[in-house]
Amino acid sequence: MRESEQRFRATFHQAAVGIAHVAIDGSWLLVNQRLCNILGYTPEELQLLTFQDITHPDDLNTDLEYVDQILADNIQTYSTEKRYFRKDSSIIWVNVTVSLMRELSGELKYFISVIEDISERQQWEQQIQASLLEKEVLLKEIYHRVKNNLQVISSLLNLQSAYIKDEQDLVIFRQSQQRIESMALVHEKLYQSQDLAKINFGEYIRDLVASLFAAYEVNEDAIALIINIDDSVFLGLDTAIPCSLIIHELVSNSLKYAFPTGRNGTISIALKKDHKNQVTLVASDDGIGLPSNFNFKNLASLGWLLVDALSNQLSGNINIQGAMGVEFHLTFTLI
Repeated sequence: MRESEQRFRATFHQAAVGIAHVAIDGSWLLVNQRLCNILGYTPEELQLLTFQDITHPDDLNTDLEYVDQILADNIQTYSTEKRYFRKDSSIIWVNVTVSLMRELSGELKYFISVIEDISERQQWEQQIQASLLEKEVLLKEIYHRVKNNLQVISSLLNLQSAYIKDEQDLVIFRQSQQRIESMALVHEKLYQSQDLAKINFGEYIRDLVASLFAAYEVNEDAIALIINIDDSVFLGLDTAIPCSLIIHELVSNSLKYAFPTGRNGTISIALKKDHKNQVTLVASDDGIGLPSNFNFKNLASLGWLLVDALSNQLSGNINIQGAMGVEFHLTFTLI
C-alpha cells in the first residue's frame, strides 16, 4: 500500500497537466504543482479558495450545471472549456475534465479535476477566426464590386445603344447587355450566399429567367414557364458563370424564335445532380422546332458558338432534339 501510494503521489505531482481533488462545495483539497503553475497560486493559497472564486462569471453557470448533473448521477464525467482568473488577475483558458469519486457505500467523496492550459490554442483559434472574417469581408467586397462594375458596363451599353440606328446592331448590343447582367447576377448571388464560394443554382435560374421574361416583355398568359430544379445543386463561380450564360442563350432563343406571334407555349428548365456528381441540364420548349438540317456547330450565330464553347469549358456533352419543339441536354461532372 505504501508503494502504491508513492506511485500515485509521483504520478499526481509530476503530471504534465493540472490535477486536483476538489470538495463537493468547490474548495481545493489537493493540487499538483502543474496546476499551481497554470494558476499562479501556491498550494496553500489555492486551498483557501474554491473553483467558483476563480472561474470567470460568464462560464460559472455552465460549470455549475454540469456539477449538478454529475451529482444527480445523470452523467459520469464531463469536459468543458472555461476561463480561470490567475493570481495576477489575468485570464487563462483551460480544458477541465471532471469525475466524481464515491465511497464504496455510495457516499460522495470529492471531484477529480484534470486541467489543461489551452490559452495558446485559443489565441490561435481567435486569430484564425479573425483572419477568416477578414477574408470573408474582402471576398464579399470583391463580389459586390464586380457586380457593380458589370452593371456599370451594362448601363454604358444601354446609353450607347441610344445612338445606334441599325436595328440589327441594336439587337446585338442588347443581347450583350443581357449576357453581362446574367454574369452580374451570379456575383450578386455569391455576395448574398452564406457559403461565399457557391450559390444555390436553382434560385439563380429562377431569377435569371424572370429577368429574361421581363426583358423580352413576355406575356405570361401566352408562354408558361416550368422550372424543375434540384435544390441540392450548388455551383462555384467557375461553373456557375458558363452555366448561366448557356441558360441565357437557350431561353433567349426560345423567347425569340420558338413562338411566332399569336402562338402559345411552354418553356421548361430542369437541373439534376446524381450520386456521382454528374449534373444534367435540360432546357426545352414546345415551339416550332428546328430546321431538319440544323447543326449548331456549323452556324455563325454568336449564341450557339457561345453554347458550344461554354459546354467545352465544362467538359460537357450536348444533345439537341428539334423535331417537336426543342430539347437541349447538357451533362457534365461537377468537380
